[in-house]
Amino acid sequence: MRTFRWALAALTGIVAFGGVVAASDPEVMDVDQGATSSGLAVRSVVPESVLVIGDSSAASLRWVPGAATALRGATIDLDLESCRRLVERSCRGREGRVPSTALEALSAHGDVHTTLVMATGYNDTAIAHDGAVSMITQEAARLGYERVIWLTLRSDVDYVSPSETGNHREFAAANRVLARRIGSDMFGVETVLANWGGYSADHPEWFTADGVHHRSRGAWAFADYVSRVLAHADGRACPTPDEAFTIPDDPCPDPDATGAIADIAGLYPVVDSDILCYEIGPTRAAVCARDTHVIAMGRELGSGDVGDDVEALQVRLSRIGYPVSPATGNYLELTAAAVTAFQSANGLEPSGRADRATLVALGFEVSF
Repeated sequence: MRTFRWALAALTGIVAFGGVVAASDPEVMDVDQGATSSGLAVRSVVPESVLVIGDSSAASLRWVPGAATALRGATIDLDLESCRRLVERSCRGREGRVPSTALEALSAHGDVHTTLVMATGYNDTAIAHDGAVSMITQEAARLGYERVIWLTLRSDVDYVSPSETGNHREFAAANRVLARRIGSDMFGVETVLANWGGYSADHPEWFTADGVHHRSRGAWAFADYVSRVLAHADGRACPTPDEAFTIPDDPCPDPDATGAIADIAGLYPVVDSDILCYEIGPTRAAVCARDTHVIAMGRELGSGDVGDDVEALQVRLSRIGYPVSPATGNYLELTAAAVTAFQSANGLEPSGRADRATLVALGFEVSF
C-alpha cells in the first residue's frame, strides 16, 4: 500500500508534498524557508484529517501530474489503486498489482484520520455495495472516524469492469443503494452522500470514451469537487473561488446544489494531455505513458479494423441496444450489422462503416 499526503493551507491554497504548510491571514508564506515574511515559522491548523480511498477513476489524482494540488483545505491522504474492490478480492490493475480492498486499506491506515471519502465502486456489483456500506462504516466507527462521505458513480457510461462485474446498470443500481443507505448516522458515524455522478453528468469532456476514467481536465475537476464537498461538510469557506480573481464563498455551498465549476482551467494550471504517470509493479517503478483508454475517435472504422477504438465502438453500440458481444476490438460482420442497424434507425446512410457522421451520432468525440 502506498499513500500520498497532501497537507493543505485552507486560506492560501499553497500545497506542499509530504508535510504541513503554513498559513496566516496577513502574511505570505515562504515555502522554501518555512517562514512568513515576518520571519516567524508558523503551521496551519487544518480543519480535519481525511483519507480518500479510490479505484482507477479516482487514481487520476495520482496519475495526472499536478492534479492532486487541487485538493485543498485539509490534510488529505490518498490511497488510490486500479481495480480495487470494496470488500471482495480486488482484480489485477493496470499498474500490475492486485491492490488491497477498500476495507483492508481502511483498516491498514489505522486511527489517524477523522473523515473517510469513499471514491471507489466501479469494480463491484450493486449487491456488493449494499453489504460494503455497513462493513466499511462499522470499521470506520471502530477506528474513531467521525464522518464517511460516499461518492456516487457515473452511470451513463460505457465502462465494463474486469470480469464484467460492473457496468452502467450495476452503477445505477449501486447509486440507488447509496441513496437509500447513506445520509444519517450509522454506528455513531455521520454518513454523507456526494453526488459526483450528477455533478459531472454534463461534462463528458472530463472523461475518456468509457465515461469513468478521467482525462487531465477531469482529474483537476474531481479534486476541486472533493475539496468543496469537504468544505461544505465542515461549514467552512471554500478553499478556492468559483471563478478566478473572486473571493471564495464562506460558508462553502453544497457543490451538488450549485453545479459544476464552469471553467476549471481558469482556476488551476490544467494541461490537456493524455500522458499519465504510473507506478508499475510491486517496486512501483515510475513510468509515464500515453493513456490507452480512447480519448477521441481518430479514424473512420470499418470491416477488418482492429483496436481499442473498435472495442469502444462495440461497447457503445451494445449499451444503446445494438448488441455486439463480446467486444473483441475486431470489426467483423456482427459489428458491421450493428452499425448498419444504428444508421438505419437514425437517418444515416446504412453503409456498415462507422464514418464521422455515425461516430458523432453515437456520441463520440472525433479528431479527424
